[in-house]
Amino acid sequence: MSLWNKSRHNRSSFVNLNRWHGFAYFLSSKIAVALTLFVIVMSIGVSGFLIFTTHQSGMVNDQLIATLQTLKNVESPTAAQLSEITNIEMQLDESTLAGEILLSGYMTAITITTVGFDDVVREYAYDFMNEKWRRAYNIWVTVFVLIAYMAILYVNANFISYLVGTRLAENMKRRLLLRNISRLKGHYIVCGCSGAGSVVISEFLRTGIPVVGIDVNDEPPPNLRKINGFLYLKRDRSDDVLFEEAGICKARGLVSVLQDDSDNLYLTLTAHLMNSEIKIVSRAAGEENEEKLALAGADVSFTPSIAVGKKLVAGILNRETMDFMERMIDSKDQNCRIEEYTIKNNSPSIGKSLGGINIGRRIGISVFAIMKQNGSIVYNPGAGYILEEADVLLAIETPEQLQLLTKTLQRHGKRKLL
Repeated sequence: MSLWNKSRHNRSSFVNLNRWHGFAYFLSSKIAVALTLFVIVMSIGVSGFLIFTTHQSGMVNDQLIATLQTLKNVESPTAAQLSEITNIEMQLDESTLAGEILLSGYMTAITITTVGFDDVVREYAYDFMNEKWRRAYNIWVTVFVLIAYMAILYVNANFISYLVGTRLAENMKRRLLLRNISRLKGHYIVCGCSGAGSVVISEFLRTGIPVVGIDVNDEPPPNLRKINGFLYLKRDRSDDVLFEEAGICKARGLVSVLQDDSDNLYLTLTAHLMNSEIKIVSRAAGEENEEKLALAGADVSFTPSIAVGKKLVAGILNRETMDFMERMIDSKDQNCRIEEYTIKNNSPSIGKSLGGINIGRRIGISVFAIMKQNGSIVYNPGAGYILEEADVLLAIETPEQLQLLTKTLQRHGKRKLL
């Protein structure tokens, strides 16, 4: 078998397997059970009424024909006789097998639905039955009415519970999701949960940062499901509503990594208008679009092809450094990250030395660089360095050390992942 035929055969087997799984799931549902019960009751009803309808049908037809001939021989028939002629002709038309099946189906339908129209089988064949058949017919109708009533109650109950229950479950699930999102503060919003977005979300979650993902699919990627700290919203509403539900006013940042640049541009602009303080990182398909994203409000924009090219060159020229950075990021034992902290104008750390706040000995963090407000960088600052407003401290630490540092700086520092 050629590779193409083998691949086509595998795809066909996979499709058939999915169909069987879907069919099996349908059969196991309450709706399938209710519909099956409905079909069974219909079949029983049609069969039962057909037995009584076809009982002595030859004798019935002979007597009807004889009566019809007698009425037609009357020279001046009355209105009642003309009506009887019409009824007999209709009964003769229904005396065929197709007509008798249709008549039985009609009786079954009005019995199951409890409509309660006239008993046409009684009018058609009851007078031609003997006493035993009449008693049997009365018992059959009584039993079948009870069976049909119980069946229709079960079908209606399952159908209503399916419609109401499914919608109610979805509403309850979404309300719970929105309630959990409303409790978040300082989280990140990631637009696009597959590909690069999945990597971004995984890295945030590894460092203990909660994430709200937004994408067009009904469910997030399998590797992100049931992970603590990750909440997912389907992009089935306007972006303004979605961002509001995602808690953009309390979010620390937004990452947009959708494939379409126009979507990234629109989401960037919408997020910037809703929260001008939020940190926005957006993906660009080409370098020429990075300026547009910056004008729309993106703090950082990147082009994947350029970023990969730079990483390849850095991997060749600075292999050991790149290995160190990748091991630091990919480590599962210690989730170390490079973090930055901005000293705000109301921070009590202003005017104090690095040795004075004692973060190295108390927390185990070593600040390896400080970016000044004028753009200069102080590398390996000593313990005597005096902290100033707008200084940005760069350090490597674990999530546990991060929490201790946040408490030490009395939550006056703003951090972001580099």
